[in-house]
Amino acid sequence: MPSVRTLFSSLGSLRDANRARAAFDDPGRKLTAVFPPEPIRPDSTGGLSLLLRVPTDSGGDVIALIHVPASGTGVIVLVINPATTVEAGASLGELIDESGWPVAVAVVEDILGMRVDHVMSLDIEALAGIVDRLGPLAVYSAVAFSTAAGEFVVGTNHLDGVRARAFVAADPIDDAGQTRTRGQRALLRSLIAALDLGRPAKDPQELVGLFSLLAAGSRTDAGLTTSVLAGLPGRLRGLSPVNILTVTLPTTSRRDESGHVIVDVDVEAVPVLREALAGDDPIGFVRGLASLGY
Repeated sequence: MPSVRTLFSSLGSLRDANRARAAFDDPGRKLTAVFPPEPIRPDSTGGLSLLLRVPTDSGGDVIALIHVPASGTGVIVLVINPATTVEAGASLGELIDESGWPVAVAVVEDILGMRVDHVMSLDIEALAGIVDRLGPLAVYSAVAFSTAAGEFVVGTNHLDGVRARAFVAADPIDDAGQTRTRGQRALLRSLIAALDLGRPAKDPQELVGLFSLLAAGSRTDAGLTTSVLAGLPGRLRGLSPVNILTVTLPTTSRRDESGHVIVDVDVEAVPVLREALAGDDPIGFVRGLASLGY
């Protein structure tokens, strides 16, 4: 028979879970008109894809496509530099700011040839809260730099929420955010590793705490509900952590005549990535990208 302490703890978790579920599914907080017209969209592959945006004060937003292939053999997290030129000289970040989610989704679908099923905007404060709950996180930086939140060294940095927030927003090198995007990739890798999908399942309070932070700090399309999230464990059952891959979208960079850095989609690597994503099991190709430092 459970102890009184355990019983009240479970009841508290249940109340918190119900509040978080109500907040996440609240129709008044859902994003509307987020997808482009259906005739121009790719067909579904049977997988599940989420386009995530974490706005930052610096304009160096975290933008990532999270994809679970239909095979269920892994999870791909593709981090995209918002400065990437995608259409008529405009960057992805500029298009999102000027035209909103439908254009952003259309551009990502066009580049990758795959359907975006859901979108999520996550407050940077919520991301910091999640880091605090799981951290401190060990995150690698390729360069040393300073921010108001402190010093970051070459190599491993141990980040709490405040430092993580500064880390993903900082632009330490004049390279149009390429170094920053790799730092964002490093943080997401560490965050996903810290989630330890089996641990929250064994600790309901941990799961409810994380979900409460997510629910309070996110807005999603109407189709992304707690029921959809509840189905993810079934898709990911038995998944090895080595098959959760976080990489950057392959790009190239150059300086124009005025000295500004221009970031372009890699016209050699991305078509091959696009072909792999359309296949039955893209995990092997993306693992190759990770081994090359993407």
